[in-house]
Amino acid sequence: MNRHEERIFLMEKVYRHLLLHDDLQASLNAEENKEGYSDFISSILVDISNNEDVYKGKIEQYLNKWSFDRLNLVDQAIMLVALSELQLNLNDKAVVINEALQLSKKYSDPDNYRYINGVLDRL
Repeated sequence: MNRHEERIFLMEKVYRHLLLHDDLQASLNAEENKEGYSDFISSILVDISNNEDVYKGKIEQYLNKWSFDRLNLVDQAIMLVALSELQLNLNDKAVVINEALQLSKKYSDPDNYRYINGVLDRL
């Protein structure tokens, strides 16, 4: 799996977590993970699991007249994955934001990439 595919996988995993309230860290030990996730995937899943509320608060600071919970779940997942990657300093900020925008353009509403760009750029 290349890094872009890993980000898609992470977005889907975090989306599922937000929708069903399942445990992200438990998925690291689940039967589906026999071969093991890459270090990149594992690091982000653990980081989001440990810091989800903090990250939601950071993102919410930059949402004009919106709360994090009012965003659609796909956008929430994209921003949580991107913020985790930024906080862990796994890639350059420009790369992380560009990948988040690509995911948003493909999986979210057509214009949502604009506010995702604004929020991530300010973070």
